[in-house]
Formats: sequence, C-alpha cells, structure tokens
Amino acid sequence: MRRLREVLPKALPRSWQKGLQRGRILAHWKRVAGSPLDRLSEAVRLEEGVLFVEVNDPVLLHHLTYTRMEFLKKFEEAFPKAVREIRFTLAKAPWSGLTGSFSEPAAQAEDPKALEKARALSAHAPPGLEEAVQRAALALLKRRQGEPCPICEAPSPLHPCPTCRRLLKDPLVKKEARRLAQGQAARLEGEPHQVALHLAKEQLKAQVLELFPQVVRAGPEEKEALLPLLADLAGRYAALAGWEALPPAVKSLLGTP
Repeated sequence: MRRLREVLPKALPRSWQKGLQRGRILAHWKRVAGSPLDRLSEAVRLEEGVLFVEVNDPVLLHHLTYTRMEFLKKFEEAFPKAVREIRFTLAKAPWSGLTGSFSEPAAQAEDPKALEKARALSAHAPPGLEEAVQRAALALLKRRQGEPCPICEAPSPLHPCPTCRRLLKDPLVKKEARRLAQGQAARLEGEPHQVALHLAKEQLKAQVLELFPQVVRAGPEEKEALLPLLADLAGRYAALAGWEALPPAVKSLLGTP
C-alpha cells in the first residue's frame, strides 16, 4: 500500500502542492545546515528555485556562500530540481555584538552561562569558523535566550518564528488544523504538522472558553443541551493538548480530574 504522504499531493490543488513543497524546503534547511549552523541561520523564502537564507554574522555569510554547493547537493537529494541556487544575506536587523572583535572577558563578565553555551556551539563549527560561530552564538543567546517560538520552540526574536509565521498562512496547514480539531488522523509531518496542531488547539480552546460561560449561565434545560457540546469540545482539545491544559473551572464543571 502506498503511503498517504505519497498519494495526498496528487489529490491537492496545484497552489496547495506548491505551498506545501515550499514550506518543506524552507524547514529542510535546518537539517541541511546541521549543527551549529542551523541555529545561526534561517531560510526565509524560495523564489523561482532560489533559496534565500539569512545569517547573523558576515564571516559566516562568507563561509556559507563558498560552500553552498555542498548544501545544494543535499537539497537535490531531498527535493530534486527544486533548489537551483542558495543566496545568503545578512539579517535585516542584525543582533548586537556581531561587529568588531569578540571580547571574551567582557562577555564572561556579562553572562558566563551564555558564553559557556556559545563555546559549546563553536566546538562543532567547521574549521576556521570557531570564533565567528562563538561570536554569533553569543549574540544570538543574548537576544533570544528564554524566548522560544511558542509553536516549534526554536529560539527567535519574533513570535511565532518566521518559518511558523509562513506556515500559519498555508491553506494546506489550515485544512490540516481543521481535520485535527475534528479528531481526524494527521496527514502532514514535521513543522507543517506542528503548526497545524497549534492552530487546532487554539481553535478548540477558543471554542471551549466561548461556550463555557454560556453553560454556566444557562437554565437547567439549556444546560442539559449545552453540556454535551462542551464535553465534546473539551475532549477533542484534551486529545491534542492533554486534560491538564484545560482551565480548572471547565474540568470542574465537567467532573474531570
């Protein structure tokens, strides 16, 4: 039997197929780049076969530009003929501390834990890039530490992160969210699935919170009719997020632990 992910694209509108393919390619950059480069760069868009990747350090940009053929080969293996070129650019809003020489004593005095993490990342950097990776990682940690994307949990100055923001607008992801909210099996994988799951949970939670006060204010007969609806919504939400994610008042009304 053929896998659903092999059959599904053929049954979808062409525009949705392209959107899903684009999202997968952008998300695949992190796997292609590998650690620690995946945490210091971000694939931001794909235009006519050209993948645009933002980096937060000019030294890294120079290195990645001259080693892009290696990345192109990996993309060709995963997505044949989809990516013909990769262009690296500096982020529009560079993180502080990216220019000038790296001052280790000053950084250590400011945040020893951040410096320790930056050193750990630089230990896995390509030869000759240890200092650039350490400098970029430290700047990233200063700005992003403790601020993970609420959907994929990747560090990002924007919430949601750029990748999740794009996927939130994808029609196929929205359709998947509706399927998940209805209790149907998942069809997508990876980050598209994560975003669809987030959307489904947010939709169900909003419906639960909207119906709950109506049930509380309702008379006996109306409450008897509304309670099953609330229980159904709460059950589908709990199936995705867990019963502990439901507000205590809702659980109390439904008699759930």
